Amino acid sequence: MIELVKTGLSFLLQLSVFFLIGNCLVKKLKMKQDLSMAVILGYLAYFSVFEVIAVPMILLRVSLKTFSVIWGVFLIAFIFIMLFRLRKQPKGIRLNLGNSLREHSWLILLNAAVILVQCVIVVLYQDISADSAYYVGTVSTSVYTGTMFRYNPYTGSPLRHFQARYVFSAYPMHNAVWCQLLGVHPIIQSKVIMSVINIVVSNLVFYQIGKRLFDQDRKKADLMVTFVCLMQLFTNTIYTPGRFLFTRSYEGKAILANIAVPVVIYCCLWLWQKEDKNSWIVMFLASVSGICFSGSSFILMAGIAAGVIPVIFKQKKISKIIPMCICMLPEIIYLVLYYSTKMGWLVLKAN
Repeated sequence: MIELVKTGLSFLLQLSVFFLIGNCLVKKLKMKQDLSMAVILGYLAYFSVFEVIAVPMILLRVSLKTFSVIWGVFLIAFIFIMLFRLRKQPKGIRLNLGNSLREHSWLILLNAAVILVQCVIVVLYQDISADSAYYVGTVSTSVYTGTMFRYNPYTGSPLRHFQARYVFSAYPMHNAVWCQLLGVHPIIQSKVIMSVINIVVSNLVFYQIGKRLFDQDRKKADLMVTFVCLMQLFTNTIYTPGRFLFTRSYEGKAILANIAVPVVIYCCLWLWQKEDKNSWIVMFLASVSGICFSGSSFILMAGIAAGVIPVIFKQKKISKIIPMCICMLPEIIYLVLYYSTKMGWLVLKAN
């Protein structure tokens, strides 16, 4: 019972952190108040900042406990500041929620049911693949040794050198940090709490894409979420995003395929419909956070190019190449570092 309560509180706390960060960004960017967009932005911004801070800490062989304290203090300070600023907003939030419910009608209940079914699937499904052993094993070895990426998750033996394929993607360390801070078991944090959060955020992204496609019609966007769920359930092969979403939602590759890539698609639709600097900011956050999720994020460069180049031709503004390249820059930096380690130009000692 205690573990169940701890799991629920951990889920709510982490989701609240994403919302508070996103709400701050929505205000700073002067975007329309939108609960789902706030969660998405907060999620992307959180993992972008975490990646930038965590990777140097990992390479400097800082202990997990030390990094957890640093990250925990940072989050606590941020949460208190945000709660202080939000203290006068409850009335406005209630009004916005009331208007939103009227615009959704009964379809919001259908969406809630669809998302709940997906959450049940990811919680109950037990994956015993090698990837499962790696992602959960990395969190476990980090928590129980007090280190970050310095032990082989398959054998438990110390690594002489960091594994270049994984060390630049800090997502497992996010789970390890929360395990350290809250005392949650690594399997619960990785396969239950974050898997459910990933499901929720993924559906919110599809909802936002629906709003873009259907001229901000929330009812049609709700239906799109339902249809995307059905499509993912019944087009299930080892190569489809749905397979990763429902069976491997604790893996960085699943998050990349079902959150980062769809966000890039959303931003490209945004640019196609209307020029807005905020679309570039969101795309850049998706690019940085994509590296945090998986080294396969270099595919985002192709997605960004495929979406932005038609916009360049449509608007006849060659200057858009500059922000497009800036959005690709995180992946370029990652590829340079990765191939530098593979060629022996950069040596990353773990112990």
